[in-house]
Amino acid sequence: MLCHFQTHIQSSKIFCIQEDLRQISFADFWQDVYQQANLMQGLDAKQYALWENNSYEFLVLFFAALLGNKQLVLVPNRVKDLELELAEQGIYFLTRQQISEHSHDCVNNITPPQLQFDDHFLQTGHVYFYTSGSTGQPKKIPRTLRQLLNEVQGLDQSFDLDKACIAIATVSHQHIYGLLFKLLLPLASGRSFYSPQLAFPEDVVAAQQRLSVLKQYNYVISSPALLKRWTKDVVLQECQYVYSSGGKLESGVRPYLNRPIVEVLGSSETGGIAHRQQDDALWTPFANVQIQVTEQEELGVKTNHAFTEDWIFTGDRAKSVDATNSKSVFQLLGRLDRIVKLEEKRLSLDAIEQKILSLHDVVECHALLLEKEHRQILACVTVLTESAQQVLVQGGKACFVAQLKQQLIDKLESIAIPRQWRFLSQLPRNSQSKLNKQMMQALFQPQFSPVVLQHQQNTDNAKFQLEFSPELECFKGHFPDYSIYPGVGQISFIQQFAKQIWSDLAWCNGYEQLKFQDLIKPFAIVELTLVRKQHKVHFEMRSAEQLLASGRLLFALQNVQNALEVKATGAEHV
Repeated sequence: MLCHFQTHIQSSKIFCIQEDLRQISFADFWQDVYQQANLMQGLDAKQYALWENNSYEFLVLFFAALLGNKQLVLVPNRVKDLELELAEQGIYFLTRQQISEHSHDCVNNITPPQLQFDDHFLQTGHVYFYTSGSTGQPKKIPRTLRQLLNEVQGLDQSFDLDKACIAIATVSHQHIYGLLFKLLLPLASGRSFYSPQLAFPEDVVAAQQRLSVLKQYNYVISSPALLKRWTKDVVLQECQYVYSSGGKLESGVRPYLNRPIVEVLGSSETGGIAHRQQDDALWTPFANVQIQVTEQEELGVKTNHAFTEDWIFTGDRAKSVDATNSKSVFQLLGRLDRIVKLEEKRLSLDAIEQKILSLHDVVECHALLLEKEHRQILACVTVLTESAQQVLVQGGKACFVAQLKQQLIDKLESIAIPRQWRFLSQLPRNSQSKLNKQMMQALFQPQFSPVVLQHQQNTDNAKFQLEFSPELECFKGHFPDYSIYPGVGQISFIQQFAKQIWSDLAWCNGYEQLKFQDLIKPFAIVELTLVRKQHKVHFEMRSAEQLLASGRLLFALQNVQNALEVKATGAEHV
């Protein structure tokens, strides 16, 4: 079936389904887009950043900006540092334009038939995907609307989804995976999407039960991080497929779900590459993707939906296998950039990790190289079993690490045994379930704030999943035989997180209703919730169902602070 964004412009079919089951048709969506596009044509800047938590509002702004001859930068978050970085480039965040009385009549004259998705528009509509930087310095990846449409067509040709399937997502539309599967595929193929982004397996099933009145199938767009928390008593309903992308799906997860899981391989640079439905199965390229494997075993990809029409070499090691359908399938063998040279010795970080994982006390690990005083050191971030965590806390880190190294002597040569170790209950990942490698590098610097395992934010609230690793500076000496994380340290990192999220918060000048109800110990996993109301930020920290701490922080606002500085400067001149 040929997909096209223009096909359903005047359709009365359901496109967006809100949480309260209110429905928005394709025709109403496009009318909303046209009104906003007309207003955006009058904006001065050529390029804007887009971050909008609501999926429907996001898609309206997305197409309105492109129709208004603007270029878009899709960012993975809206933290203060990124906002300042973009502002230095003259890129500001796009918001819905308000319709004034003067422009109301003019805006209403715009009708859907005036829009034509011709080749010129598809080729000139530029979107930049701002990578999360999990594997290095963040960068902008350009894609045209034509390339995105090509990718949507490739997805639709690769899967036999029901024509009336509803997209349900636990991943963000800000990233290319969520944007394609949740929003653009339904938009181009006449399907619909459920607007809320869901957080837990139980939320997915609750949404399916709510949507059952429509008597339509659905498909779920999810991630390895959420799927590994699935249990057999959470039963999917009217679901055709579950999609997973952003990282490797752990083996053994599939039996916990009652529907097929399709793993999707891809990147911001290449777009979607291939898919598979079994843990150890070979990868099948998407319908519009060609692959090759070089003599150095590097996977190359060529497709009409990437930012370039040339071959892109991914850095993945692969082995090509000729399939009976004349289209090559392939096996992944790890990353080429994980072959490192240490003291003139070539080492595979993947192989080192496999040996460490063979130890009884280790659940998960990530090996990496550190730069220390002009020399490289092998290090490892390790997830231990619960019993091993207790041994570490009771017996001390030095003794525990010595035992680990002793167990590795028969498995690895001396140079391949990590010198430095950090221990967590789970490896930190970004919102797309990719390993947060910058965070793991930072673990080997003096650490005062807990490790951010997961992070979600809306306009006025944010949620963090934090781990208090035993190496945190605030644990040292507080107390020697019974480590706890002090309240003053908690207030410090909460302030830091709040100012990172909301750029207009200047400094904290007071507190209200501070309560510390329970202790935070090493390896604690804590949920931190921040809710902002004007200059006040309310916080709660919980571990499971136990409330650990709560209160409100009072901030000075940046615009007020600037006004005071200007006033003070004026007084000095007088």
